[in-house]
Amino acid sequence: MIGKHIATEKGQSVVLLAVAFIALLGFSALAIDGGMVYADRRFAQNAADTAALAGGGAAALKLENEFVKEKNFSCSSSKVYKAATAAVTEAIYRAGDNGFLIDPEISDDHGVTIDCGVDSSGPYTKHYLDVIVKIKMETRTAFAHFVYNGKLENKVTAVSRVYPRIPLVYGNAIVSLNPAICDGNNNGANFHGSAYVLVTGGDIFSNGCLNGSGQPEVEDDKEIRYGGEFDPGNTTWTPSPAYSTDIVPETEYGIELPDCSDPGANNLTGAQFQTSSPLSPGLYCVTGNVSLNGGEFRGDGVTIVFLDGELRINGNVTVQLTAPIPTPDPYPAVPGLLIYAPATNTNKLEFNGTSDSYFTGTILGPGASIDLLGTGSEDAFKCQVIGWNVEVGGTADTYVMYDEDLNMVLPATLRLQK
Repeated sequence: MIGKHIATEKGQSVVLLAVAFIALLGFSALAIDGGMVYADRRFAQNAADTAALAGGGAAALKLENEFVKEKNFSCSSSKVYKAATAAVTEAIYRAGDNGFLIDPEISDDHGVTIDCGVDSSGPYTKHYLDVIVKIKMETRTAFAHFVYNGKLENKVTAVSRVYPRIPLVYGNAIVSLNPAICDGNNNGANFHGSAYVLVTGGDIFSNGCLNGSGQPEVEDDKEIRYGGEFDPGNTTWTPSPAYSTDIVPETEYGIELPDCSDPGANNLTGAQFQTSSPLSPGLYCVTGNVSLNGGEFRGDGVTIVFLDGELRINGNVTVQLTAPIPTPDPYPAVPGLLIYAPATNTNKLEFNGTSDSYFTGTILGPGASIDLLGTGSEDAFKCQVIGWNVEVGGTADTYVMYDEDLNMVLPATLRLQK
């Protein structure tokens, strides 16, 4: 008798388990190796960022120490070359700290190089040094090599950009920061009176209103521009003012408050300050109102901070004040900064004087109304004047001569581009 073969499903579970195991192994490999690749990429990117920033910091420090400014920056200069060399050396060293051996060659996607160029994206061109770091890192896999013979490799790039020293507010000579429209003589840059106003070395610029009142004659050897409203009045303008969309942002004039807590700083009340002439070189931090009415008031190499009061200098006092120069380091005074009122001080700063008066250095009051009244002297204001509102004029001629070398500049800056 021939036995019957009866079909059975015994053993199929083993096949299913084998297939499931293979699938599970594949997912595990993907999770483990994918996680390793991702973790290695983050590590490599962090190392590249750190190296690029370290190199950029070294370049910025070298540019600072060599007093390289935008106006004397050249990609072919020895000072800029030294900054680039310092950046490469520091980037290589910092990458080594993180276990990556790189060299000054990026054709293999593993090294550092420097690009020197010009940024024309803003209202004014700026030179820069880019520190470009590329790192290549192979990930050792746990499972992927069983199914893939190639390398699992990460390639990352980091770029830090260094700008040299630049003048405040793009090197404009007179700047009103108030963006409001005209309201009589209350807002913006107002030129008043009946005398001649000559500005040389930089533009006249208002974020908002540009206004003429009375019959002054205003001349600038560069440009006169406004970002809001123009009320010409009866003023003679040379050249004709032009509308501009380039509003001055806080980054172009915002500075740290000088260190009034430093042992070398002179902290005085307004009454004490008025009787302190002649001022010794250094930093003076003043609270309360100051009114200079007669006689002489002098100070060479000084930075004066008006923390909360107003300053009024009338036409009966001879005032001769100059800001510090960069060398030797005048800290806690600030090179090129003559008068500073922090943005919280919204009082008036009024500058007048005799024909023998002069002011040299930056006058900066982001929240203040600044009034320049002419003395008739061509050397009266060797300044850059930056205020919330700025009034210029009177019955005597006013001369404002901007020279970057005599005024404050912003330090070299560094940022991570990529």
